[in-house]
Amino acid sequence: MLKRYNDFILESFSSRNFESDYNKFVDIYKNKIVPKIGEVQVFTNFMLNDVLDKSEESSFHRIRQRLKEARSEFADSIKSLSERFFKSSFSSLAQNINSNPDEDVEEMQKILNRAGFTIEILKKLFNPVVSVFTSESFARFIETNSLDEENGYVDIYLYKLNEQLDLNTTVFLGGAGWGDALNDNPEEEYVVRYSYGYHKTPYGKLFLEQMGITKDEFITTTYQYLKDHFKESVYPGILSDLKKMVHTGYASSLGDFEMDFDKYVTLDDDRFIVNYVEMCNEFNNLTDNKYENSADPEWFKETILSNMRTFTGLNIQDTGDDLIFND
Repeated sequence: MLKRYNDFILESFSSRNFESDYNKFVDIYKNKIVPKIGEVQVFTNFMLNDVLDKSEESSFHRIRQRLKEARSEFADSIKSLSERFFKSSFSSLAQNINSNPDEDVEEMQKILNRAGFTIEILKKLFNPVVSVFTSESFARFIETNSLDEENGYVDIYLYKLNEQLDLNTTVFLGGAGWGDALNDNPEEEYVVRYSYGYHKTPYGKLFLEQMGITKDEFITTTYQYLKDHFKESVYPGILSDLKKMVHTGYASSLGDFEMDFDKYVTLDDDRFIVNYVEMCNEFNNLTDNKYENSADPEWFKETILSNMRTFTGLNIQDTGDDLIFND
């Protein structure tokens, strides 16, 4: 661990040279270049026409290139940091109730400070003027260096850095496009992320906040999807298994038998409850107890659980009457 840390520090960035280049760059910009940032969003060479002589223009382009290289070094340092010390995926971090995003970012920044990339240096490196003249916004910097493909620690570091430097960029937690899964495949994704505890863990709450979803909305939607899944997949599965159980020859004595399963499902504030004993009792009452030795409460419970295997991440409690699904 110590060797890896020392190796990382040995690769440190030269802040002294950067400060010199940055000061020269700002001096040229303030005193000679027209128009100013705000009037233009993209650098073009015409901005230097008739304001810099050949020597000054050559010097300006050299400094501009070194600023680009400094950004590249910063990206490499972030990657090296994640490969050596901070390796967890965002999904793993979002499942940890004891995680602390602010402390994690602080620890990362401490090591980057030793490598030369202090917050003061980063304020200059991502100054809007530098971004325009290097033709690289913060979002483009992340994309160009594939930093959104690293891991959860890198995501939260860039997310918090964006806030601290007021860079007005959307840094996607979990990587670009990861949140889309919640919209593209909501029935499963809501339940999976609920089972991970996204509505309770610090990282999970940040993800939901970025998605514009409140805790109450997340829980309500999750349980509605669970109820929908019961109606569309679990109920038919139970009926199919019941018919197989009583099947004789090529015909089932149940025929077109139906049950209103909905009345045995309850949505609570933070629980999804299925009363399998009452479900069993109704079935046996409707069939004059012909199958009570086979279709007993234990059979109903196991059949429900086998048809809920898609959501194995949920915590399931058996009270003897009910199955309670929660996180």
